[in-house]
Amino acid sequence: MNFLTEVTLSSAEHIYEDFDRARVLYPFWKNYPPQQRGRAPRGTSTPWGEVGEKVVGLSLTRAIAEQAPDIRYPGLPLGGDIRFSTRDAIIHFDIKSTGPNDNANEIVASPHQISGDGKEWLNNGIKNSPVTIKGRRSTMNFQPELPPFYYEADVLLCLTYFVKVVYKVQEIGYQPLEYLEIVCVPNGLFMFDGPDWNASVRELLIPGKDDAAVTKKRTRVRLNPLASIANWRCKKIEKQLSGWQVTNRSPSRIING
Repeated sequence: MNFLTEVTLSSAEHIYEDFDRARVLYPFWKNYPPQQRGRAPRGTSTPWGEVGEKVVGLSLTRAIAEQAPDIRYPGLPLGGDIRFSTRDAIIHFDIKSTGPNDNANEIVASPHQISGDGKEWLNNGIKNSPVTIKGRRSTMNFQPELPPFYYEADVLLCLTYFVKVVYKVQEIGYQPLEYLEIVCVPNGLFMFDGPDWNASVRELLIPGKDDAAVTKKRTRVRLNPLASIANWRCKKIEKQLSGWQVTNRSPSRIING
């Protein structure tokens, strides 16, 4: 977490400047904007997922490689946007663009962005237990798809991180970066086994926004309950008068029972 925070902090100003170049280049893409998404889009902003993914993802990939030249990029067909390995872990690092109509205090994660308990070995492969996710109004079944660890010559822990790319909308085509937040979601052995934080930390995970017809449903990771486990798991990187600064979320801990 410290490494990814330092890498992001060192890249923050370049990311901020490149993020805003979309506005400078607006005349060259305004007649062919990204397609509006969602059930009933308001049309008051431009879909900005590509901006976050390309600007932040590529900047961080370069910075990670520069600061840790011995990392490798394993050929995995699913996982976070950025996947790299160290001598003892495989890291999934996913980019989540978040505008004014999105919730900056949660992450919507797909099954292949969350690791499970790896409880079974089935058909020569690891298999995670399905889990129950409880919210205030509904309950859902969720199937994590990442393993808790990998094995080659040594055991490699599966670590999952996200970077929230939070932006404002000043007007169509002018949607500047507001802040970045690095988030570490617990490994499946902590989340669904051992301490079983899914069950013991109230609303750490809640049902996602997929309807009943979706087979592989997403879950929402709530960031304030996550920070209540350990505040280092959520680190905001914001532009201040004195430069870019790192701060923690620090809500009180809320545990069932």
